[in-house]
Amino acid sequence: MSDNRLPKDQELKLLQKLSTDDGFRARFEADPAAALAELGVSPKDVASLAPNGFGPCQLADKETIAKSHKQLAETGMTDHVCLIFPALRLNYGDKTD
Repeated sequence: MSDNRLPKDQELKLLQKLSTDDGFRARFEADPAAALAELGVSPKDVASLAPNGFGPCQLADKETIAKSHKQLAETGMTDHVCLIFPALRLNYGDKTD
């Protein structure tokens, strides 16, 4: 696989389906490209993910994938939780402080 990735929202959707939907898991194991298309991933994006194509695969168990989903969903949240925006005071010299 190349270094290209799906957008985060599509990655989350994929991991959610793989961690909960047995039918989708079976379809993904048999034909990952078709399963990605089922999720709305364009053929162009699928081709950029795997220039040599996808083959049948065996997935990790649902619990492991659910943990990955949770970790990805939380990624970036900690980057924004601690942002402190500077407060600009524009009324210097005003008597109404």
